[in-house]
Amino acid sequence: MDKAVKTFFADKDKVNIDKGLALRFLRVRKQVDDDCMALINDALEEFENAVSYKASYRYFDINVEGNKVYFEDYMTLESEKLAKNLSGCRGAFVLVATTSISVDRIIAKYMNLQVSRAVILDAIGSASIEAFCDLLCKTIQDENGVNFRPRFSPGYGDLNLSCQGLVLGACDASRKIGVTLASNNMMIPKKTVSAIAGVRPKDEVCEKASRCELCDNENCLYRE
Repeated sequence: MDKAVKTFFADKDKVNIDKGLALRFLRVRKQVDDDCMALINDALEEFENAVSYKASYRYFDINVEGNKVYFEDYMTLESEKLAKNLSGCRGAFVLVATTSISVDRIIAKYMNLQVSRAVILDAIGSASIEAFCDLLCKTIQDENGVNFRPRFSPGYGDLNLSCQGLVLGACDASRKIGVTLASNNMMIPKKTVSAIAGVRPKDEVCEKASRCELCDNENCLYRE
């Protein structure tokens, strides 16, 4: 497996933003009327004019020992849940994906002008980065002939955010795609996801990897 840092860019037309997921981020639980949907569609158009999808990623051979996961000589992450997620895997991809700083700027602009629109744009941004991560993972899997376990991010479960710098460094994210780290270990731009995706053994089958919330197998070893 090639272990060089790679980049991936996607046109907005290739990223299918789930409006239903955006509504869930908005905590909308009922039928949306036409006026509300018109507001969402208008905000979505402005969002898509600003977004710039970018990602960098890198493959590592890994070794899981107890609660520790060794990514060759580069880093060791200690997390019971990550170790469980990667149990049986011999390799993993570390990835960072972002919608770019321009999205942060339009959300910040509307926080001063029209808070309701800022909230809608923020929800669209959250839905869009999930869709982009799905596209990124599918692309990596297709290009390498592998399948992934559900992706696992710093801040999930017991994987501390303090490892964020190592994860970004593994992908050369600052230089490759302009993602940096604030003093509180939060990423800039805000609509950015870092994650680890284990390469599943060839005989392991999971039809809904990275979509655990849609899966009814509550006893799955790799459930997020």
